[in-house]
Amino acid sequence: MQQTLKNSPSPAEIRERLGSRKVVFTLAEGQAAHSDLETFKRCVELAAASGATHIRVGNLPYRCGSWVLPDHKDPYAAWCNSTPAILRICPPEELHPWVSPEHARECRDFIQQQTSILRSHGLKGVCHTIEPLWLPEEVYRAHPHWRGAQCELGRIASRPYFAPSIDEPEVLDLYRRAMKEFSTQFPEVDFFQFMSNDSGAGVPWTPCIYPGINGPVKHRTRDGGERVADWLKAIQDGAAEAGVRMELNIHSAGFPPELKASIAAKLPSGIFVSGNNGTEETPGGPGASFGGGIWHPAYPVVGMGSPISFLEGLQQIYNTPKKVVDRASVQIGIHDLDLAEIFLQSYFRHPDQGLRENTEALLDAATAFCEDETHAERVIGAWKKIGGAIHATAQVRQKGLGLIFNFATVSSRWLLRPLVADPHGLTPEETAHYRDFIFAAEKDKDNPDLGMILGKSCFNGESAMWMARWALQEAIGTLRGVAGDLQALAAELPKGGAKRVRLLATRTAALACLATNARNCIMFKYSLDIAHHSQYGPNQMDYDDNIIYDQRALNMRKIAREELDNTAELIRLIESTEEPVIEHAAAPEEESVFVLGPNLVRDLRKKMDVMLDHWQDFETLYPTTMVRDFDPAPLSQERSARTATDQGDPPN
Repeated sequence: MQQTLKNSPSPAEIRERLGSRKVVFTLAEGQAAHSDLETFKRCVELAAASGATHIRVGNLPYRCGSWVLPDHKDPYAAWCNSTPAILRICPPEELHPWVSPEHARECRDFIQQQTSILRSHGLKGVCHTIEPLWLPEEVYRAHPHWRGAQCELGRIASRPYFAPSIDEPEVLDLYRRAMKEFSTQFPEVDFFQFMSNDSGAGVPWTPCIYPGINGPVKHRTRDGGERVADWLKAIQDGAAEAGVRMELNIHSAGFPPELKASIAAKLPSGIFVSGNNGTEETPGGPGASFGGGIWHPAYPVVGMGSPISFLEGLQQIYNTPKKVVDRASVQIGIHDLDLAEIFLQSYFRHPDQGLRENTEALLDAATAFCEDETHAERVIGAWKKIGGAIHATAQVRQKGLGLIFNFATVSSRWLLRPLVADPHGLTPEETAHYRDFIFAAEKDKDNPDLGMILGKSCFNGESAMWMARWALQEAIGTLRGVAGDLQALAAELPKGGAKRVRLLATRTAALACLATNARNCIMFKYSLDIAHHSQYGPNQMDYDDNIIYDQRALNMRKIAREELDNTAELIRLIESTEEPVIEHAAAPEEESVFVLGPNLVRDLRKKMDVMLDHWQDFETLYPTTMVRDFDPAPLSQERSARTATDQGDPPN
């Protein structure tokens, strides 16, 4: 690790602080994985210098073209497209006709490159995956008794997805042999974290699985604890046959307490359900997160990890109580490595717990960041305000939608969708820059409703609109203020510090643009929802004016104009620096429902062009000033118009 601060302890000295605690470092990308191996290598080096024992491996680059996700017409499998599922990575021969061995080989080659990097630093590996992952329908046509639980979220899927039946001895044998092969190939990996009943995985006869409790009828009355425990033991046995003592932990929101208790009672050492196996063993521990890929609330704006909470997490991890044997985690975003390195170095200079040590480490890091001790407190103040603004955006929640920028701005492409008076009238050419990457089943991709997010109708009604608006407005004001303060601060700093602070200002301003876009989309949706009601009123600025205004056109145009200006400002910010501001694909094949396309500025300009091409639609559909004294037209006028038309003359 490049030393940016002096007097850092050695990795061996850091390990002394950790005792028996294991520490896992993760390069946070999630389903948007597309970083290169050089970035991964840097994370490994940072981890090794920080006393880590493990690195997360196997988060596969997001690409279409495999059996998991052939294309984006049915994007449901996007949730699991980066997962290193066991039968995907090492499919036994029986699965080869349908689970491509060529694709499996490509996945193994990628993991092999990662493990070779961590091996050179003496580190172990962990994998996070989704299990039991669905298999192609053709598998079950050939082997009907292998069909397990149906597991897709129907409102965003175009077809059913079935996981393999973990009650079947043949399926357990598939898992055992696959894990034996995996552990033979990658003996460094000694821990698997499974997520189930979500993202394309399902355990039979458990509640909270998306299609409802279901599974093979002949196994319905089997003890659920036995079902899950036997499956996990088969996987552990496969690793043992390759000489690896594999630890496993499975988590699912769909496991009720009695099922978890039944599973835990049947588990051997090293296997856990939701972190428990009825003993004092534990697979989890404290964590420190600095950015989180698509799961960070500021995504797709990069470099917005929280320094303050990261430091608090480090204090918990590296002050280990005696006799604690657990597994802590450190998660760092791909664009947060520079600042994370500064904070790790600063923390190790002030490693003890307590407010004094925390404050000294924070001041140390802020000084290194801006290269001017006299302005360190101003930097800390900006970090705190940014954290508060991001927290405000996280309060925009609708039916489980807790990440407004991830699921709406990106996955529903709010950032690229034009705000027009008649969205139904947009042509395929006018929606081509975003339509295919809306996270919706193919039949729903042309739905113009901005509130349709991941198949859910959100932001309906005045109360929902106003609560979301005010949360976002709070964030917008704070972010704009901080961006201005940081730009002013940069002018007073040395060159290196000024560059860092100026970039943070740009990214902060970009996040304000995203919050403004979200607010505008929510308010515009509401304006469209109530547009079938006339909203006439006098000119409020001049009580003697006899012009009657229709507030529909005024409101829509006001919101649309602000979005035009907001989009232009975002383009300016992106083009003002060569450093990344908004996460987006580097090549067309990387674009997905989770990642914006490689030509982001072009797509933003296209959005503006479409809006301006349809600007007159506001006036055509909702005339600003009242045309008649009565609306609709008086009956006598309607009759006169019909009579004139019947006689071949145009109506007056």
